[in-house]
Amino acid sequence: MTPPKLCEGCGLRPEGYSRRQWCYDCKAGSKGRPRPCRRCGSTQDYWASRLCRRCHQYAPQLPESCGDCYAWGAQRIHKWICQGCRGWRQWQSRTGRCLGCRRDQTLNEHQACRLCWLQTKRVRRPGDRVDVPAANRFGQQLMFADMSSSKNGHRPHPRIRRNRPSDDVPELLPQQPVQPEVPGQLDLFARVPVVDTARRYGFPAPGDGRQAAHLDRLAVEHAVLHGWSTYRTYRARVAIRVLLGMRDTTDMPITTHEVDRLRTVALPVEAVSAILTSADLLHDDRPDSLRLWFDDQIRDLPDVLADELRIWFDVMRHGSTTPPRRRHRSEITIRYHTRSAMPILHAWASTGTRSLRQIGRQDVLEALPTTGNPRTQAGRAFRSIFTILKGRKLIFQNPMARMRFEQYTRRTPLPINPEQMRVLLDSPDPTAAALAALTAFHGLRPAELRTLQLNDFRDSRLYLTDRTVPLAPLVLQRLADYLDHRYRRWPNSLNPHLFVNYKSACTVDPVHTNWPRKRLGTAPTAIRRDRIVDEVISTGGDLRRVCDFFGVTMATAVHYGTVLEHPDLTNDHLGSPNPRVK
Repeated sequence: MTPPKLCEGCGLRPEGYSRRQWCYDCKAGSKGRPRPCRRCGSTQDYWASRLCRRCHQYAPQLPESCGDCYAWGAQRIHKWICQGCRGWRQWQSRTGRCLGCRRDQTLNEHQACRLCWLQTKRVRRPGDRVDVPAANRFGQQLMFADMSSSKNGHRPHPRIRRNRPSDDVPELLPQQPVQPEVPGQLDLFARVPVVDTARRYGFPAPGDGRQAAHLDRLAVEHAVLHGWSTYRTYRARVAIRVLLGMRDTTDMPITTHEVDRLRTVALPVEAVSAILTSADLLHDDRPDSLRLWFDDQIRDLPDVLADELRIWFDVMRHGSTTPPRRRHRSEITIRYHTRSAMPILHAWASTGTRSLRQIGRQDVLEALPTTGNPRTQAGRAFRSIFTILKGRKLIFQNPMARMRFEQYTRRTPLPINPEQMRVLLDSPDPTAAALAALTAFHGLRPAELRTLQLNDFRDSRLYLTDRTVPLAPLVLQRLADYLDHRYRRWPNSLNPHLFVNYKSACTVDPVHTNWPRKRLGTAPTAIRRDRIVDEVISTGGDLRRVCDFFGVTMATAVHYGTVLEHPDLTNDHLGSPNPRVK
């Protein structure tokens, strides 16, 4: 069918008669009007063949309002029903008269149609009861069709936001309901997508526009430097703008407590912290987790005794630059000494001891375990405590002076199950297979696995700090498969480390300490121990070779050499098939 010529006046409707220039509506002085549409009965938008534009098969269709919610933008291809109302009809099974608009529509459990329900949610304050007639008393806010996607606002997945604040805590989500009588209207389309998305979270605009632009530029530069994806960069930029809107002041630096508030709206806290830290604009005001743990351990002790232990903790944690000088110790050492000493300290406190000044040498000897590693651990812990307190002149004498303890009793290393080794080496996961191959063939430590750099692997060798390791052919194949997997999974990652995961790929930091163990499903130290034991057995106890191959001291090599005299290692064990030999 040839489309008719359009009216020269409006350009929207066809000519009313043959060889006429105007339609029925634009023709001056015309008394005749087109008859109603023979299909829908409408007297508006007559097109041709006694059909209106909506019913004519070849008439160009213009978007119109939805038949259910009056949203503008519905099309005839979907029977003039918008996407939101089609989903509403699918999920809501009941029909009836709406409490708000009194129309026969598809209703939800509150007896409201979709138009009235959206208006109710928009006006309802957090914590108020649902009142559909009151919310729709002054009319409804119309909308555009097919714009209710979760991408157009903050609607996180419920399984991701498990700790989502409830509606009865309005201070965490300062949302102000939109009243029907608001005199002004927001912009129809935002020029900057980041600004528009940040505004949807319900917080005001940043107080300092120059500061917001500067931080946004820093976020883009940090993302380019670390190879972030477009989505991660976009989310970080939105989070920074929301963070500036949350703050009551424009002073710098930003505290960690303020950044943590982004968790309440499911925005990336780690990405924002990394950007602010790189620009030296983040102040960590969080309490020391180790101090909180230590205060909890000494909570039940007498005040004087607890104060003495806090002095010991401060010296161990931060060191001392005044005589007697002392370097700070690691968190692991502090926790280790505290756990070893706490049972004895609580026992002394239960017997009436109020200060460590009351403790003598005989008291320590009676309280220490009799033998074994527990005695050595507790003895070293109290030696550290009394030495520091004596140096600070808080006690009269050091009861641990000239007191000796045995060395730790070390277990004889034994090989692991060969079947478990074969499963790890043939794992379909290229990351687990590469980790298992490096540990099982060359005995790398977990710390060495975490800190391996990409440039450490070249010329079929692995260049470590203390030694160079020629790689076996099977290890080379596993590493090649892993590198292909890494470049496919994170093509833009600029992390210099060999092994990365989904968190470290966007940074320059190594993976977490426990990551190799979780990826392998077993302790990497057990695989390394099995490799050293296998080398000791195969060489007949060549300790010098063990030291050169695995970078251990002679004392450690001697300890592994004792495996040859272990009664559980019979000839059958010594002759068991080696899973490293294909």
